[in-house]
Amino acid sequence: MERIKSLILIDNSMRKGIVVLVLCLAFLSGKAQTGIGTATPNASAKLDITSTDKGLLIPRMTKAQREAITLPAAANGLMVYQTDDLSGFYVNNSTTTTVSWTRVNSNWNRSGNDISYTAGNVSIAGNLTGGNSATSKLSGFVSNVSAEASNRAIAISDNGMILRCTSAITLSLPATGIPEGFNCMILQSGSGQVTFSGSFSNRNSFTKTAGQYAIATILYVGGIYIVSGEMSN
Repeated sequence: MERIKSLILIDNSMRKGIVVLVLCLAFLSGKAQTGIGTATPNASAKLDITSTDKGLLIPRMTKAQREAITLPAAANGLMVYQTDDLSGFYVNNSTTTTVSWTRVNSNWNRSGNDISYTAGNVSIAGNLTGGNSATSKLSGFVSNVSAEASNRAIAISDNGMILRCTSAITLSLPATGIPEGFNCMILQSGSGQVTFSGSFSNRNSFTKTAGQYAIATILYVGGIYIVSGEMSN
């Protein structure tokens, strides 16, 4: 008899627990927002976490671990924190199951209308355009200098360069592969003249730099190389 009473009491307790659980679930499902650390979550947020001395930690992983993530379903907006290499927050901006990560960059600083880059190099694939073609300026930049001691062809990577020629060499101008607007400065640093070969225009038909410390410029415009400056034969 006592055993039967115990079973009845346990059964009643379970029923009460189930009723409480159901009521709690019903209460939670009826709330539009959930608050952690606050009894009044923001009405615009599904989840409002409030704290004055702690933060939120999202999944942290290495670059290799991030790149190994596969998506069983599209997860646009998925975020992780990478701890090595270029560390920082990464967001998946793909709307498919193929991941496309974008780093939330923290290397740019803004002060008023000015922006600056704190580390590394800045490169672009397209055009860098000023706000006003008549008054926009570049400042604080210097040309890269390359020491040249042997014959070679001009390359697209020479654009904007100063080629400091330390001996008598020949610079050939290729028929293809050089973009419109290419320009390059040649300095005869030693006693040996720099000879230009290929098809180019010089109003005096000169083909060599004039002497030590002579400066010549290579300009490619309208499909024509123009070589001008302190030159002779």
